[in-house]
Amino acid sequence: MKRLLQLFGIALFLTASAMIAPNAYAIDGGTLQIAAENGWKAFEVISSGEDADDGIKYPMPGSFDGIGAQLLDDGTLRVQINHERGEAGPLANISEVNLDLANFQNAIALMITFGSTGGVRFVDSARQAYDRWSDDGGATWTDTDSWNITRFKWFCSGQSYLANTFGPDRGFVDDIYINGEEEGLPFGRLFALDLANRDFYQVSGNAGSAPGGIGGMPFDSLENAALVDTGETDHVALLMSPDFGSQTMRMYIGEKGKAPDGSASNSFLARNGLAYGSWYYLNDSLPVFVDEKTKGFFDTTLDGALTSSKMEDVDTSPSDPTKVVLGDQNSGTFTFDFKLVFSGGSFNTNASRFSITKLRDNEDGVGNLGDPDNVDWTDSTTLNGETFKDGLIFVNEDNSRGEIWVMEPDGSHPVVIGHSLPQTGGFGAESTGVLDISTLVGYNPGSVVLSNNQGFFDSSLNVLINPNATLRSED
Repeated sequence: MKRLLQLFGIALFLTASAMIAPNAYAIDGGTLQIAAENGWKAFEVISSGEDADDGIKYPMPGSFDGIGAQLLDDGTLRVQINHERGEAGPLANISEVNLDLANFQNAIALMITFGSTGGVRFVDSARQAYDRWSDDGGATWTDTDSWNITRFKWFCSGQSYLANTFGPDRGFVDDIYINGEEEGLPFGRLFALDLANRDFYQVSGNAGSAPGGIGGMPFDSLENAALVDTGETDHVALLMSPDFGSQTMRMYIGEKGKAPDGSASNSFLARNGLAYGSWYYLNDSLPVFVDEKTKGFFDTTLDGALTSSKMEDVDTSPSDPTKVVLGDQNSGTFTFDFKLVFSGGSFNTNASRFSITKLRDNEDGVGNLGDPDNVDWTDSTTLNGETFKDGLIFVNEDNSRGEIWVMEPDGSHPVVIGHSLPQTGGFGAESTGVLDISTLVGYNPGSVVLSNNQGFFDSSLNVLINPNATLRSED
């Protein structure tokens, strides 16, 4: 409490500068590239082409997409940003932006109170998020500090997971950023970034084949992968969403602590269940009508497998991590509810089940939630005295309007909170990479959100603040 009281004292002290420099956002004083709506407020963090002036000489690449974030220490909020680029010109990579936590909290407080950050400087540094990468599970490494040395393509969504994700020994063992490569078959790969050591691993093609399903980690045009709670400590489960490629959703089940040959190992990939596993098709179809529910099962045959032409981002519910939200650009927004059963040390496909519920149609047009892409599901929260026990769901639109939405997890009460502004040449740009960071900065979930504006040349990382933003009671 003392720390935040000090921060708000600083915020009041900076009132004068807020009045003098109302447009001095972040490090560049540039123009905000999204417009907030319905009482939400917004300010920019960093944009493409900007250098944090930290001695590293790393102008931010363009085409911002997926986002991850975690507290590096008591004073630093670290953000990862995917760059969705490929083919000609600069290729894909992941940037790391470090924010001074106290100053960032101060900027949020100033924006809430005065509608301006007051010119507060909070971007400490920016660089590539990894120092080296391995395409063979860590056997050999390539040092790299820029996209010039690597040949990655189309990094779309991504997300960071903390160690002991769902409780002691459940979920990942390390802090990991997961992202996919949206490249056509047979080339698209899943990657895992060791956030502590800044090592970047290719997972697809390097995981050994565990019995029970189809062995290893597949190649596919993966938008993202959502970590699902298995309810036990020996396995991890990843729901893999391919944007195109196979267009077939799969569940990967990894055995923790095993090398690709099945022997015991404590390597990074092994201890996190990413070196030995198998995957299963989801035998089901997406519901057609809003509130309709379908029920499915897991198997190893393509016949009856869940397919869709534009499955996009997936994200797990923090309050009930057996549930996942999916944004499907052509079909709407859906939630999955999984029952994963393990017996005798193995995944029991006969006892395991799931259901799918349709929340929203693909409602195209201004002021309608159409072309859903990136999604983020917050933890349970209370905002301005109203409790949302199942949290809230944020959705980005993949279209020229680039609207950003929030709704309840049953699909009700959708509200547009912002939209992308026209880019160079007058074209619109999709909004993308939405992430609730409220608890990291001292607020109840759903209060403070990061979202990207993607434009190739005019990309920006932005903060959106709920008009009902509520400080956590413990803070």
